[in-house]
Amino acid sequence: MRWFAIALIVLGLSGCQPAQPNLLQNGSFEQGVEPWFALESEQWTGFSVTDRYAVDGRFSAYLALRADREDRGTRVFGLIQELSPKRFPKKLSGYYRIESWQRGSAKQYLQGVVIVWGDKAVSQYQNIQIRYILGGIAEPPFAMANGRFIFLGDREPTLGRWVRFERDLHSDFLQYWGHIPESFEKIRVLFEARYDDKEPGVELSADVYFDALYMGQ
Repeated sequence: MRWFAIALIVLGLSGCQPAQPNLLQNGSFEQGVEPWFALESEQWTGFSVTDRYAVDGRFSAYLALRADREDRGTRVFGLIQELSPKRFPKKLSGYYRIESWQRGSAKQYLQGVVIVWGDKAVSQYQNIQIRYILGGIAEPPFAMANGRFIFLGDREPTLGRWVRFERDLHSDFLQYWGHIPESFEKIRVLFEARYDDKEPGVELSADVYFDALYMGQ
């Protein structure tokens, strides 16, 4: 029995080891909105913090996707952070939750985006991107020479529960861009609910939440 007790102690200690540091500050939104931000653009709308749903702590990010009948074109509801780590991170993970989904455009979807600026290995582009489609569409919404799309969810998204996503960024960039970025200026990380190519005459809406967002090793 003595070896069993020792094993339990070892397992207990290993379970208490701190997790790898999160490059995304306030990834669970327990400290409010900052340092997350939205772009200053007519096509962009930011987010709020709510205690209505949460998977880690008390709060989550809430994106209230809305469009009136007369709205057209593209609108992005989202949150952003920019990072300048010494090493390219290996892991991206988090949770999203959709509580309502009234489709008003064939291109109405959720995504997480990783943009690498100043990658010297691909000097013909100012930045290179991988766009992780979490749900809402089943094919790329538009052509993008410096972007690659990876589909993680279904066209008709799951409603009413938290859905976890996790990606190996090293593996994805190696597969889709041919290398793991080593010499770069910064990384921009975005989480979005959006629509593209909306025609007037129909309304659309969705209530989307993100929580426990992580980027690191």
